[in-house]
Amino acid sequence: MPADIKEYFRKWPYQIATLIGTLALFIITNATLGGGAFGIIPILLALLIVIEIAFFVGMEVKEGAQKHGWKHEVVDTFIALAVAVGIWYGLSFVLNTSSPISGVVSCSMLPNLQRGDFVIVQGAPIKAYEISMTQAELDSLSGRSIVQYPGGNASLEGSLFAYCMIDRKSAACQAFIQSPESVIEQKGPFTYHYERCDVSMANGDSLTEPCLKSVTFKGQEYLTNFSNDIIVYQPVKGDLFSYVGDIVHRAMFRIDVDGKTYYLTRGDNNPVLDIQQYDYANGLGNHPPPQENVRGKVIARIPFLGYFKLFISGYFQEDPQCRTQLTFTHD
Repeated sequence: MPADIKEYFRKWPYQIATLIGTLALFIITNATLGGGAFGIIPILLALLIVIEIAFFVGMEVKEGAQKHGWKHEVVDTFIALAVAVGIWYGLSFVLNTSSPISGVVSCSMLPNLQRGDFVIVQGAPIKAYEISMTQAELDSLSGRSIVQYPGGNASLEGSLFAYCMIDRKSAACQAFIQSPESVIEQKGPFTYHYERCDVSMANGDSLTEPCLKSVTFKGQEYLTNFSNDIIVYQPVKGDLFSYVGDIVHRAMFRIDVDGKTYYLTRGDNNPVLDIQQYDYANGLGNHPPPQENVRGKVIARIPFLGYFKLFISGYFQEDPQCRTQLTFTHD
């Protein structure tokens, strides 16, 4: 590397400017080329950011060792790590949570949270619909669904929406696709009511698909409420979502079960609740996370900064959902 360029990269303001510049190129190319034939370009830029970070850190460590010796550099590294850990635990104490910061990985919370958002989390009371049920009723939310549709009824694992993703030709799914308002799904103490949502595509196209409108519990209807708090939670071990890390979704229900608290959540850009998501190939669904799995609620976000965390963790490619936007039609 030429000496003048090396000297340029030694200065931290130029390092930051380089990282921000590469991130800006990623954002621009991802918006214009992502999802198309040249979608590999933003992925390569994301990888380049990781390489730049590794290069800058490695250069600092090497030059520090050359100037002061490896022993001194190891001590400095441990001090830096200790400061970082101290800041983390300090934020954890102030914000009353074990995980005070997080990054948004997917586009399931559009338009309120974007992929790559850096979010600040606080352990505090969570705003959601509050209901009480027995342990048996809670367990039944992960059982079989009874579906009533014009001309018949059906019993199935998972949920009707998930089932129709793999068997659109069944009578129940045909009724669901053509007239979701006419279909009722019973799952334990819950009755799911559906409507038709508009789906806008990034290329300007649009379509409609069935989506959950409301849940009836013990005679009371609860509409989808976007004023409830957004929470960060760790999925129950072995669940479908447990393989993607912490989830950043909106709390829809806060459930009291004999003094223990559970939550039902949903992504703003998702057509159904998290517990209605089901993988038939592996027989995996999601259970309501208990209070101890909840990191806290989102109190602030910083756009784009979370991309650095995503790229370091290996999340280079966005999911197809980032090219769609769900719009609910009920008031």
